[in-house]
Amino acid sequence: MKTIKKVWLVMLLFAVGNTWSQEQQAKEKRTIKEVDQVQKTSEEINETTAATTAAVKSTVANTKETLKEVGSLFGSGKNKKDRKNKEQVMITIQQIDYDNDYLAQLYDYIEQQKGVKNPSKTYSKGHASISITFKEGADALWQTVPKQVRNAFELITMDRKSVLLQFSDNP
Repeated sequence: MKTIKKVWLVMLLFAVGNTWSQEQQAKEKRTIKEVDQVQKTSEEINETTAATTAAVKSTVANTKETLKEVGSLFGSGKNKKDRKNKEQVMITIQQIDYDNDYLAQLYDYIEQQKGVKNPSKTYSKGHASISITFKEGADALWQTVPKQVRNAFELITMDRKSVLLQFSDNP
């Protein structure tokens, strides 16, 4: 009877061990399935992220192009085709002394005007020349000169790029 009890005890231990082993295997299978599911989800997330990143980059590039086109409609941007070109304007004054106050006032006024670039003054044998870069043209610039200074000169000729003046002895 002791042997039967021992056999039953061994069989019971074997059955319990077998059941426990099957439970462990089931847990391992569930864990493996969960890990596989997490890996699949992770791969899907990575693919979605890559696709989203590519879409965002494409959208940003398209938006930049659209903004450039819209900006050009409103005059912004560096490549505006209808922008007035800045032109070289030459103002020549005949029969004037180099140290004439009206010449100095004219040069100082022109030099300070908005849009005037690269002003320079030259003098040779009674003739002074003021050269500038200006997009509005010679007439627009001459019209902004104060009347007191303008009255010191007689206008001889004028076109878009040049003004020929003669110093008047009676300013």
